[in-house]
Amino acid sequence: PSPFHSDFGSMPSMVVASRALPSERRDPDAMSPRALYWASQATMCVSIAIFFYECFAYNNIFLKTILPAVGKENMVPVFRVLFNSVWIMGLWSYHQAHWTDPGAVPERWLDFVTVVGESLPISPSRPEWQPGKATLCKKCQAARPERSHHCMLCGVCVLRMDHHCPWINNCVGFHNHKYFLLLGIYAWLASLIGLGTSLPELWRFVGIVLRIPNAGGFEGMPLEVSALDIWAFLTFGLFAFLIALLLTSLLSTHLPLAMSNMTTIEDFYENMPNPYEQGGRVSNLAQVFGRPGLDWFLPVRPCRPISDGISYPKMEQLDGHFQSLTLVDGVALLEDQGPAMLHQENADCERTWRIRYRVRSPEEMKAMGENGNWHFWACGNGGRE
Repeated sequence: PSPFHSDFGSMPSMVVASRALPSERRDPDAMSPRALYWASQATMCVSIAIFFYECFAYNNIFLKTILPAVGKENMVPVFRVLFNSVWIMGLWSYHQAHWTDPGAVPERWLDFVTVVGESLPISPSRPEWQPGKATLCKKCQAARPERSHHCMLCGVCVLRMDHHCPWINNCVGFHNHKYFLLLGIYAWLASLIGLGTSLPELWRFVGIVLRIPNAGGFEGMPLEVSALDIWAFLTFGLFAFLIALLLTSLLSTHLPLAMSNMTTIEDFYENMPNPYEQGGRVSNLAQVFGRPGLDWFLPVRPCRPISDGISYPKMEQLDGHFQSLTLVDGVALLEDQGPAMLHQENADCERTWRIRYRVRSPEEMKAMGENGNWHFWACGNGGRE
């Protein structure tokens, strides 16, 4: 599967260049980089314009004009708080999803690869599960961590890449996957709240426009409501319905995948059972949202992240310790030093990486060199499982 799936299933994506206009990736069968760049800008501008129009129409037409005109002034404060609180959370999530680096392979990993050199097994990248294996990116010509993929539009490898989303003009990866899901949820809720609270009035004005007798309980147009307001309000209803329909389809795909600890790319893998399955929906979601807490509902960095984006341990390892494992320099992990401890800020994550990616000791490398397998292993042609 393509590493830049659109959000619409098999529907081909027009999308979406990175913020920097690419100049080196030329494909005669694809749109030019400049065309992709402007298509991405247009897609993002449309999504933002609709998002703000929904807020404007609901507050300034429905709440300010229509509800008072039909004698429901007492409902205005409740509806305003309900809709705007969810809409603001959606806007915040959109900001975070768009502006957050989705997870470009960090310099610390590249430095780690340089330091360990040929003692790091590197496998060729394949469209299949490759747990605990560093793979070689054909585009970047560099070793990258497990679950990373190259985005042709952004021009970089992204940690645990899910897809490239046209609506946020950004990749969805390790660092902003949470924000993307929250954006879908809050935008979906805002659409449903907007539709649900305005449905009686929407039906009434549809009846007025279509000249349906006694539609919604009155025939004429309230004097306080202009024809322009009615059409703007009906446009709001149409947008809210389409957005709710679109996001229902999107969330029905992405939420089950997140609850299975899979990405849209990995959903096509069939060479083995999901090696990242944590044994439960909450545990799987914790790989994206961090350990359960109130921060799950806020578009902020997880307060207690489980993974660092480079390695993805099982949940049972997080509260325990590695058994019968030593580092290449012979220093054993303490019994209370599981990946959860090593993944904390300023912790020695490289110790985890050496174990996860089976970095070879000098003795093993010497033995492999004597047997003629040194370069055989380093280029990823040996040690396959």
